[in-house]
Amino acid sequence: MAGVIRELFFPSGMPIPLPNRCPVRFVQSAYPLLHPAIASGLSPKEISTMKNHTAMKTLGGIGLAALINASAFAVDADRLAALEKGLADTQSELAALKGERNDLAVITEEKQSKFTFGGYGEIHANFTDGGSSYLDIHRFVLFLGYQFNEWIRLSSEVELEHAWTDEGYVLIEQLYADFFLSDPISIRAGRMLAPLGIVNQNHEPTLFLGAERPNVAKYIIPSTWSIDGAGLFGAPVSWLTYEVYGVAGLEGQNFDGSDGIRGGRMKGRQGLDDPAITGRIDLFPVSTDNQDLRLGLSGYYGGTDNAPKGGTGTPSVDNTLAMYSADFSYTLSRFRFNGVVAHGNNSNAQDLEAAYGNGTGEELFGWYIEGGVDVMPASWKTGKLKESSFIPFIRYDHYDTQYKVPGNVVKDDANDRSEITVGVNWLLTRNFVIKADTQFLSNEAIGSDVNNKYNLGLGWVFN
Repeated sequence: MAGVIRELFFPSGMPIPLPNRCPVRFVQSAYPLLHPAIASGLSPKEISTMKNHTAMKTLGGIGLAALINASAFAVDADRLAALEKGLADTQSELAALKGERNDLAVITEEKQSKFTFGGYGEIHANFTDGGSSYLDIHRFVLFLGYQFNEWIRLSSEVELEHAWTDEGYVLIEQLYADFFLSDPISIRAGRMLAPLGIVNQNHEPTLFLGAERPNVAKYIIPSTWSIDGAGLFGAPVSWLTYEVYGVAGLEGQNFDGSDGIRGGRMKGRQGLDDPAITGRIDLFPVSTDNQDLRLGLSGYYGGTDNAPKGGTGTPSVDNTLAMYSADFSYTLSRFRFNGVVAHGNNSNAQDLEAAYGNGTGEELFGWYIEGGVDVMPASWKTGKLKESSFIPFIRYDHYDTQYKVPGNVVKDDANDRSEITVGVNWLLTRNFVIKADTQFLSNEAIGSDVNNKYNLGLGWVFN
């Protein structure tokens, strides 16, 4: 009978087959299955033998299971330790890679933040009654700046006019370094813009009304007017700013009666033989959420006996240009107003005429005033037009490049000019504008018979 039981539960004397990591209770459950055999009437000896044998088998099974379990646990512990080590190594590698990525991002961000890129451009279509009409890619300008550290900065502006150099030019219009010492006083050196009037330092197309710049800012204060030199600037108090520079002078032999001092600007290697001083002060008496008022005073005083790459005019003429200007900007809610007045005096216009015969005025004078209002309803400023403004405007200019002439110059009344400009600036965004205007021209020689002009323009600024 014992053999039968042995064959039933442990065939061919083999141990009970157990799965990996089989619990001990599975082995122990085999022992109660022997009880039916005991109850079937076996002899005590057989029962005792069977019990002993069964007990040995059971103990052997339990020992085998424990051994298997111990071995399995040992293997799993080794595998777990290996996995944990591998995971720790992987996490360390990932942390190192993340650190390198963060370091690279910081370096890249620092390098990017040190550079400033930008620019602006203008395209015009100009039509004249009874005259020529043309499309002009008037200006394309690129800005590049670099912040060396918290107090030294380089700024530059390079301009291409009229699309190619045969009719226009490529010019470094600005290239200067700022040394920010404190709010009250800092240093600027290089090529900057003469700080007279409004437009010369604020000539981007989104900043002025009309397709073309005001003619006072062309013939009286010649925009854009680059000056080479060095000086100081700052804001001693919150309501006052100033600039003052010692710079190269103008080239007086290129002045003339019609364009004033415009031709006297030197584009390269400006002569320092007859230098000048220039500067401005701006006051901000009103600055609120609803209105702002700025008042400006500026001036220029310097010699005109200069030539590119140094030297003097041919022949040399001792002349000094003194120019003074006042300007204002005022915004009130949707309204904006600007105005400029400027007066220039040549100390020795008679000798300029004797030497060069260019009809240069002893005095030149001009002024303009303009006003505009944003008429676009606030309810329309949503979606694609959320930054849009529609600004009809009107401007009156009066300028005379021969306001007073020396005794050896015959005054040309055609140089005493007036114009009324009526138009609109439609800012699709703060940095992109569509312009259209009509200019009604007149002069003292022929009155209002001057041919009127019609201008269209696109302008943009990017940064």
